[in-house]
Amino acid sequence: LSSSLPKTPTGFDNEGGFGSQNTPSRGGSSDGKPRRDYDAQTLIPVTIKMILDAYATPGAAGGSGDLQLKDERPIHMVKVVVAVRSHEERSTNLFLDIEDGTGFTQAKVWVNEGDECSGVVQLRQNACKDHQYVRIIGQVREFDGTRQIVANDVRPVSSGDEITYHFLEVAHSYEKHMKRQQQGGGMGIGGAMGYGIGNMASAPPQQGGLGISAQSGGNMGGGSALNDAVLAFIQGAGNNNDSGVHVNEITAKVSANGFTESDVRTAINNLSNEGHIYSTIDENHYQY
Repeated sequence: LSSSLPKTPTGFDNEGGFGSQNTPSRGGSSDGKPRRDYDAQTLIPVTIKMILDAYATPGAAGGSGDLQLKDERPIHMVKVVVAVRSHEERSTNLFLDIEDGTGFTQAKVWVNEGDECSGVVQLRQNACKDHQYVRIIGQVREFDGTRQIVANDVRPVSSGDEITYHFLEVAHSYEKHMKRQQQGGGMGIGGAMGYGIGNMASAPPQQGGLGISAQSGGNMGGGSALNDAVLAFIQGAGNNNDSGVHVNEITAKVSANGFTESDVRTAINNLSNEGHIYSTIDENHYQY
């Protein structure tokens, strides 16, 4: 990505979300009232499909619940990079018909020009034009069964790199969340994300062994149990090791599950050629 990419705000957390500078810390407030969970107050980079596929938690119908993504992250604030296909100006708000290649929805922008400086007004006018890519930050709301984004901020995209960056950020945010879920015994990755820009397959690291036998099936690196075993071990053993896992270590561990050393080395080469794993400090160390 080029150097023209927008700088990541300093409030971004390790999951790719954005914590407001004014967001209260985890725990109770100064007046003794409980705060909402921190994860429910972060800004999550998403696609429109992820918003449309989100489901309502118990109580949402009565107005007290939340919408959750398919990976179980609650939606509070979201960021999307979308194309404006049409817009309608009203006295107090703007309606934008938006799409990002994964889905179509609307964004609502409240207008209060009396309380806004000329720069903010000009920025909004520049952004709210048909067939222009914009970045929108806001909250997801449901009106008459239709989900919309009530925008807090709308501004034009500076370059095509920002579009690419956003989709990468969506994937990174999801992967970080799922990694935490795996470490905590949560659900596997599978198809939980459903963000519409590709399929991901992975397996959680196992404790006390691979947990994959020569007879088991899988779908990680081409569909074979051997590929699954190699990937699972590299992912688990290399999780906290930037230099990766040595071929000899991979071969020794995976061979103990009923595979020959020759087959394991062939699987490593095939997975490397297909891009599932990559070499690190030398051609004998691999990382997932």
